[in-house]
Amino acid sequence: MTLGEVISVAQSRSRAAAQARDRYLSSVWQYRMYRAQFLPTLALVGTAPDLTRSIARFPLPDGSSAFLRQSFMSSGARLSIGKTIGTTGGDVFVETALERLDLLDGGSGTTFLSTPINVGFRQPLFTFNPYRWQERIEPLRLTEARRDYTEELESVAISAAQSFFDLLSAQDQMSAALENATSTDTLLAAARRRARADRISEDDLLQTELASLNARLELQRAELELRARTHSFHSYLGLRESENVRPRISYEVPAVSADVPTALARAHEHRAAAVGLERRRLEAERSVAEARSDPSRSVSLFASYGLSKSANDLGSIYDRGQEHERATIGLQVPILDWGRSYARVRLAESNAEVTMLSVEQARIDLEQEVTRKVLEFNMQRERVRIAATADEVAARRFASTEKRFIAGKADAMELNIALSEKDSARRAHVEALRGYWIAYLELRRATHYDFASGQVVQAPFTED
Repeated sequence: MTLGEVISVAQSRSRAAAQARDRYLSSVWQYRMYRAQFLPTLALVGTAPDLTRSIARFPLPDGSSAFLRQSFMSSGARLSIGKTIGTTGGDVFVETALERLDLLDGGSGTTFLSTPINVGFRQPLFTFNPYRWQERIEPLRLTEARRDYTEELESVAISAAQSFFDLLSAQDQMSAALENATSTDTLLAAARRRARADRISEDDLLQTELASLNARLELQRAELELRARTHSFHSYLGLRESENVRPRISYEVPAVSADVPTALARAHEHRAAAVGLERRRLEAERSVAEARSDPSRSVSLFASYGLSKSANDLGSIYDRGQEHERATIGLQVPILDWGRSYARVRLAESNAEVTMLSVEQARIDLEQEVTRKVLEFNMQRERVRIAATADEVAARRFASTEKRFIAGKADAMELNIALSEKDSARRAHVEALRGYWIAYLELRRATHYDFASGQVVQAPFTED
């Protein structure tokens, strides 16, 4: 599997990607809940039956009261349609209702009450309207969730790349350890032949034997490391243990460079943090507006109009009924609150100032982070070039030293030094490749922009 294939599998099958999708879908459903509160609602409320047998106080015509027994059974149904008006913060409704009352214990029988239609509205005046702020904040919250999802998938790509290079490094060390073990065994056999011919010192023979033993120990360590890295790789990508994966990578890296102005522009345009800063600013302004709109000081208006009629038979219940109207203006004004309203406003304004300073600092930190990622990435290609050259030179030097040792023109110390430098240069080459691709992916995550293809990076969004 290439690095691109590993990233694709990780972003579609790994547990980390699944968790990121679940968090994004939670935000989608939260946004849908917000939008649903502005849609019309239809509700049916009914009672059947409601039996009452009790003694209660009733007023008499002469102005006095008496305790009388009441015994009746009632039932009814009410169907209503309502809608919240986000612009004003009020709501309107239309409803129809039918009720039935049966008097018991020798009463006068059954009566009906119908309300064919009743329309009305409720409207708070001069108060804080949370719906207007939601209309500004909730879309930003959804946009932020989408961009967070993109960044989380890019984080999954970075983790997958780390796992990929861990496995690549482990397999490369395994190959090198096997090659070194074979090579040191061959050199030990040659050293022993030279020792029998008295053409090598005992010290060189012992060094060669020690190098062979160390190579065997390194081979065992490389085998254990390879097993651990393979298990970790399969676990992160969600692969079965039976799926044998071998990393395949090109040691050539693309000639891509990034510039700071483009990176900053893309980050401000597409990063979740940029949207989050705007959301935090609006939330601070909302808190101040809510504090200034004292909940203990309010005016509300309610009005309704409808028709209703009472009759003893169901057939005439919907004949021409009587109009009924209702209008109410409620007023609540505090006389003395001992400075609580003023303190609440000052507290909200102080918190808003702290938030604004935090937002500005976060904006500066974002720009510094993006600038640093650009500079780090632009350095990686030169590092890869130097590491590749060092790898090639160290391999050629070891091959030359090995030939000279077999020919008796080099001692064991020179050979061991050349072997160590070859292994070190090989590991440094792989680490340089790791650094390049990790820096490339981190720059993608920081800017939501692929400098290689010139395209904006976006996650495959789903709404279900």
